[in-house]
Amino acid sequence: MSSQAGSALSLVQEREDSQAQVNSTTSLPENLDVSDANVIIRSSDLVNFRVHKSVLVMASPFFRDLLSLPQPSDSESIDGVPVVQLPEDAELLNSLVSMLYPVRPVVPHSYEKLLYLLAACQKYDMDQVQSFIRDKVNYDYPAPVGTEAFRGYAIASGKGLIPEMERAARLTLDHPMTFETLGDALQLFDGHALRDLARSRKFCRDKLVRCLRAFLKADTSGPSSIWIGCPEAIRSSSSRKKSDVLPSWLRQVLSRNEDILKLQVFTHPLPTPSSICGEYLAAIQNHTGCTFCSWVYVMKGSTFSTELESNLARAREEVPPLWFYSARKFTPQSPPIGTW
Repeated sequence: MSSQAGSALSLVQEREDSQAQVNSTTSLPENLDVSDANVIIRSSDLVNFRVHKSVLVMASPFFRDLLSLPQPSDSESIDGVPVVQLPEDAELLNSLVSMLYPVRPVVPHSYEKLLYLLAACQKYDMDQVQSFIRDKVNYDYPAPVGTEAFRGYAIASGKGLIPEMERAARLTLDHPMTFETLGDALQLFDGHALRDLARSRKFCRDKLVRCLRAFLKADTSGPSSIWIGCPEAIRSSSSRKKSDVLPSWLRQVLSRNEDILKLQVFTHPLPTPSSICGEYLAAIQNHTGCTFCSWVYVMKGSTFSTELESNLARAREEVPPLWFYSARKFTPQSPPIGTW
């Protein structure tokens, strides 16, 4: 036998030994010892998890239906325990199994992996597990950082995770929505996801514009009526009706942000309520020498600022209702079950 042939055989044997070692591996969550397991779920990277059928059945209608089917005569088993092949990797299944038993839950350290875990729960009809993960995320888990929100939206959209879509859509408002910002996240968007996110951004923009226009209305019933009467505004106004004139410093702040929203909805982040209120405070402080506006600010300025910020926050937080996404049919496909 030549040295090259011997090396090739050695390499093949090494691969087979490595594969056999992976196949026989049982990875379980910490402190979980399932000695009387009666089913094995196998990950896509060939890691076996020995669990109880009863636990799977209670947690998942999907597995209840699957495990109620007669086992094919040629199906795989290990030591008499049947094997169910799943498309998720070992890390994800390790987290999923930890949610089914009274042990410390293994929560992914990555927000993207967390989304895939939620998607697996949705695919296998594990509603209670999914709710538990979402509750834990809301209290203990950080939101996507920076432009990771775009990746989070793309993944959540592809998996039909509506709450996560809405959360990510809000977070993307803090960044421009350009091809440069999206970067490699662009390849994660499928179907109409990118169009849906653009429509969601415009929806929020329109709500903010309507809110600003409400504060630009100078009538006795509007929220800005307290500022009507500024002598400087009256002197510089060409309107015959002096009772509907707002101070120029307030109109400039509100109008400038309205223009940003209308003209730069994709190329710039959407203005935040705190930034607009910050501009309002800076403008009134620079409006020196006006006794009327100074008096209004001392008496009612804080209430006006709070109302402006809260109204803008509500407009910015409101995402399109579920019918907005109705064009996308979220019907996750059943996973390949292998030899079961």
